[in-house]
Amino acid sequence: MLAFVVEPKKGIGPIHLGMSKEEVDNCLAEYDTKYYDSFRDKNFFKNTYKVEYDSEGKVIFIEVSSYEGNGKFSCTIMNMDIFETKVDDLVESIDKISPYDRNDWELGYTYHFPELQLCFWRPNILTEQDMLEDWFKELNEDNKEYEMQSLYFSTVAIAVEGYWKRS
Repeated sequence: MLAFVVEPKKGIGPIHLGMSKEEVDNCLAEYDTKYYDSFRDKNFFKNTYKVEYDSEGKVIFIEVSSYEGNGKFSCTIMNMDIFETKVDDLVESIDKISPYDRNDWELGYTYHFPELQLCFWRPNILTEQDMLEDWFKELNEDNKEYEMQSLYFSTVAIAVEGYWKRS
């Protein structure tokens, strides 16, 4: 399995802050060619990464989604798999190094670590306690499996200093 290392303030896998659009496109095209298989889209990596550029065409934001991965790659930080480590465990570990923004208006869905310019997101909040509740127990197996994805983050993002302070 291909593993991308998340390096706050630097990059995620082959894509780094400060790269040009041409460098990013070339890098993603190379990965799509090198790791292509018939079970996924030929633009797999282009669809996995979300990249934003500044007015000079340099990367200022990188986000990777677990949705496209389907077990084909992992993203790690501090030797933890971001998409396979439960939210509470991952947040607790990173919070020991750099605190997350406890006043974030999306807290629970989003965990932003301002000093690291690092952010994680999930579409729903689910806890281990929720899984003991009647509403969860009454779900069919497919819905339980879907809900349980929210025990983990769906995306990880890094950005240049000040990115999240923009209006």
